[in-house]
Amino acid sequence: VACNPLDAESVRAAFDVANLEGAVLTSANHKGQAEADKLFIDAAVAAGCPYLVKLGTIQSYTSMDSHVEYGRFHADIEAHLASHCGSMAWTVLHPNWFFTNHLGDIFGTVPKGIVVYPVDPAAKACMIDPRDVGDVAAALLLDQENVAKYDKKHFDLSGPEELSVSDIAGLYKKQLNRDIHPVECSSDDWVAGAIGAGFEPWFAAAVAHNFPLWRDGGMRFATAAEVMTLAPPRRTMSAWVEEWAPRSPPPAGL
Repeated sequence: VACNPLDAESVRAAFDVANLEGAVLTSANHKGQAEADKLFIDAAVAAGCPYLVKLGTIQSYTSMDSHVEYGRFHADIEAHLASHCGSMAWTVLHPNWFFTNHLGDIFGTVPKGIVVYPVDPAAKACMIDPRDVGDVAAALLLDQENVAKYDKKHFDLSGPEELSVSDIAGLYKKQLNRDIHPVECSSDDWVAGAIGAGFEPWFAAAVAHNFPLWRDGGMRFATAAEVMTLAPPRRTMSAWVEEWAPRSPPPAGL
């Protein structure tokens, strides 16, 4: 169903379907996110949607006064969900750092033989494949008999293994059969590189706040027990690298 997420009538029309059993709210982080997501929530409630699963961000920086700008967006949206849900049940998923954030490696730095982040290359994080997050959302929606068990809950989601930048560089090296080196840069240099790659400046600065958290072990959190019972994240970075590394452009001169 296509709609304009910033137009209330258009969003309401998207919910004009027979036998509505649930909805998933997921959107990219952008300046209009809070407005759009609140319209989606209101339309879901008005349509009598019985259950909504919302994709959030890392829970430790989801707050109204967060230093991460999109963390404030999510906090605002989730406060609206809690206060305007009516009889609709809801669950918020808080995934860790995505595997797909490393597409910047694949198409940007790996052809240069490096993987570059402003974090100690040995620091570990329990990053997750976004497809595992989708599997969790689908499993929640399909588990109709147990919606009450998930209602008004916030679930952390992490992948099945702890990984460092050095580990990831090693996976690229193994897959591509050439040296790939982990490099620690400054936060300012990473932000400048992200902007040069097409990030909006505010978003690059916001994403960079993840790296001190990663460095200090704040991205090693466990997946919620309810999720581990229902649909435990299972995809590995090794498999992701095997899928994506062959698409990386060759080094210059080859």
